[in-house]
Amino acid sequence: MSVKVKNLSFQYDKGIKVLKDVSFEIKKGEFVGIMGHTGCGKSTLIQLISGLLTPTSGNIYIDDEDINHKKYDRALLRQKVGIVFQYPEYQLFETTVEKDVAFALKNNKFSQKEIKERVRWALEMMGFSYEDIRKKSPLSLSGGEKRRVAIAGVIVSQPHILIFDEPIAGLDPYGRLEFLKLVKALHQQGTTIIMVSHNIDILCEYTQKMLVFHQGQLITNESTKDIFNNLDFLSKYQMETSQIRHISQKLYERGFIVSPYITNYQEFINEVKDVLNRGQL
Repeated sequence: MSVKVKNLSFQYDKGIKVLKDVSFEIKKGEFVGIMGHTGCGKSTLIQLISGLLTPTSGNIYIDDEDINHKKYDRALLRQKVGIVFQYPEYQLFETTVEKDVAFALKNNKFSQKEIKERVRWALEMMGFSYEDIRKKSPLSLSGGEKRRVAIAGVIVSQPHILIFDEPIAGLDPYGRLEFLKLVKALHQQGTTIIMVSHNIDILCEYTQKMLVFHQGQLITNESTKDIFNNLDFLSKYQMETSQIRHISQKLYERGFIVSPYITNYQEFINEVKDVLNRGQL
């Protein structure tokens, strides 16, 4: 399911233009990161894509349908696009986990059996045992568990596009790793993932492509690897590259036979293994 944005602009009532003539395309099944300094328009953009805001001008197409056309079925949009805001666990409110996750299906014409199957799938996708968790109160869970339950309540509708806004904020290192494994699994099943994050290392590790914003404008739309290897570009806009990129550069400068252009952990491990196999380290 593709997302096409054409000449998109948005301004609030007071005349502050948050986005300025933005155009890009996200292809079906891509894992795309969105990055930029605070106030550059990232959060506004994902609210526009999910239909929570209406653009001042321009168009947003999902599967070649303009989501802001007066005849477009907004209920269909909610089925196609799921959005997970920062700290989604604050939105938990039902008496049991099962009821909370099932809430998104309330207005759909599913049988009780279908609802139960979807809730089971969503919870198991988030790493839970359905029978162990279903009757628990969401408020009794740990912070990481609450977040996974909240996300299960989004994916239970099985959207084709999932949007995350700073999804690892507030999670400990183990919680971050477990959460990102689950997001990766959803991506491998064919879900298009759009992730807003300030965490450079996470973006380098998981995304295929980046949309980088500056003062409301899209300044680049390239592969993640190319962007984080363009040190002149990053310096110009006061952005950092990944820690692995710094490490590989330092090793290269000290004479180790490794590429200085490695930007993510898995690529670095593979490179070191190759070097060891060749007896060059």
